[in-house]
Amino acid sequence: MKISHTSGVALFLAAFFLAAQAPQAAEPANPVRGQELHDPSCLTECHARRAGGEANRLYTRKNRKQDSLAKLKAQVSFCNQQVLGSEWWPEDEADVVGYLNKAFYHFK
Repeated sequence: MKISHTSGVALFLAAFFLAAQAPQAAEPANPVRGQELHDPSCLTECHARRAGGEANRLYTRKNRKQDSLAKLKAQVSFCNQQVLGSEWWPEDEADVVGYLNKAFYHFK
């Protein structure tokens, strides 16, 4: 079976776009970078105001709402969109989640 030049180009482009859309192995979160992003953006105003001046208390209180990694990711995404105006990229959000999980939550 002989493939025409046009068909060959179409097959190549289809394979290229499928490969580009395939899920990539996610790089592990960088908690150190996450803390560098988190602290100036979250602690100084928003969390300190909500926790009577003790910003990190939001993460250690008994009635905290984040009881799973999925909920923690959703909260970080919400804060990024609604409070920070989408200042962080998705990998930034992942790093912040990595920091918060390592420092406070310890989800698997």
